Amino acid sequence: MNIARHKLIHTGLKVFACDLCEYSTNQKSNLECHRRRHAKDYSFKCEMCDRGFYHRTEYLEHQNAHANKNMYPCEHCCKRYLYKKNLAVHLVTHHADKQATAAMRNARKRHACKFCPEKFIYKRLLERHMKNQHGFADTPTKHLCDLCGAELSSMKQLTVHKRNHTGEKIFECNACDKKFTSKENLTIHKRTHTGDKPHVCPQCGRGFTQRTSLVLHLRYHSGQRPYQCTDCGKRFVSNTLLKRHRKVHDKVTQPKL
Repeated sequence: MNIARHKLIHTGLKVFACDLCEYSTNQKSNLECHRRRHAKDYSFKCEMCDRGFYHRTEYLEHQNAHANKNMYPCEHCCKRYLYKKNLAVHLVTHHADKQATAAMRNARKRHACKFCPEKFIYKRLLERHMKNQHGFADTPTKHLCDLCGAELSSMKQLTVHKRNHTGEKIFECNACDKKFTSKENLTIHKRTHTGDKPHVCPQCGRGFTQRTSLVLHLRYHSGQRPYQCTDCGKRFVSNTLLKRHRKVHDKVTQPKL
């Protein structure tokens, strides 16, 4: 692989743009795959109905649909669908609020009970559950960062947190030598090499390397825009997009020299 092209994966710069639509990506292979959609150049074709597919996973899912008719039921009503994508369209059209809210809630449930399968969005809810269901009433000790005053729930988290202040990066990627402050960040980074996207949108099937990206994506389905510009009222799904938008106003208000 060309090293300069490979580095684009890490920078996030999307220099490969489609000349037929607004799609852009940081990998040439992704652009080539995307262009096949415009040309309808299918990589896989179903022998039973002649339908075309660009990805093997879509093709195999379609084959399963032939073997198992009406295999995708809607969990909110009695509708059933032959294809998962048709179910996804139905969910967005008729149950968008229910589906997005439930998916976001599940995606954010990071605090798992050690004694049963229950998971919770907030740590305090887990602590209440541990007390009421399993008899653990002790409140965990808070570990205070002496550099910024942040409170961490464990010494391990405090150690990782302090690396953000010191810049110490001890976890190194064996594929590109990039380093990270925590093992979790290294794991997320490695997915850029493997292509693994474990966090999947239940509405459209798109995969993401990290949970936070899925949560932001779900806001596009639900229409939630929690970040609002105080100058023009425009709303955004993330604070990053709001900050980028704010630069437009900053340029306008800057005095000309």
